[in-house]
Amino acid sequence: MEGAIPFVTAIIVAAGGSTRMGGESSKQLLPIVGMPVIGRTLSAFEAAGCIDDVVVVAREEDMLDLYDIIRSFGFRKVSQVVRGGSTRQQSVAKGVENVRPETTHLAIHDGARPLVSVQVIGDVVSCALEHRAAATGVRVKDTLKQVSDGGIIEYTPDRSHLWMVHTPQVFERKLYQRALDAAQQAHEDFTDDCQLVERMGGVPVHMCEGSYENIKITTPEDLPIAEALLLRRQQGGEA
Repeated sequence: MEGAIPFVTAIIVAAGGSTRMGGESSKQLLPIVGMPVIGRTLSAFEAAGCIDDVVVVAREEDMLDLYDIIRSFGFRKVSQVVRGGSTRQQSVAKGVENVRPETTHLAIHDGARPLVSVQVIGDVVSCALEHRAAATGVRVKDTLKQVSDGGIIEYTPDRSHLWMVHTPQVFERKLYQRALDAAQQAHEDFTDDCQLVERMGGVPVHMCEGSYENIKITTPEDLPIAEALLLRRQQGGEA
């Protein structure tokens, strides 16, 4: 990739079943301060200068709603909305299949992380352009315990080396494709994109310090937290 002009395509993964939200509606379509969750997510990538193109991977039953959201809010970077697979890894693979030929790097992001900032996106993309593979995350605040199936504490890992990984996770396209092909050939399926590259070896994934506000909407309790964080951000004059 040396010498190539970077062309970064964001793959927004919004194909999950939302089972932990306790309702039938997709969490991507739930409102958060006047805009759907997926709309908040897309607005950050629309505003990020380092992102050239956006591919959204969605459930088939949500696609018409997504087209309406993209049109209503004028998201011009979204070039495609494609149907996801039965697992996260398969959904990302669907997105990769549909990126533009000139794409050099992939910025893979959970659609249910609507508070991602332009700053976080820019930082992790810059890191990946330098190192080929990077993820954003934050340092663990609490002491963690490894516990047996019987509920017995077995081990206390050193917190100073522990991070919670978030998205975006950004990879050189050819590197990610090679890692994805290897996992598929081995019939392995991962919930985290870094694991694909870690499994293949040879190219270390760099961790880029992100933001504790970059939370994922997973359960009903997450929505009011996200709303409070967003309102505080808006009151402070941030995007």
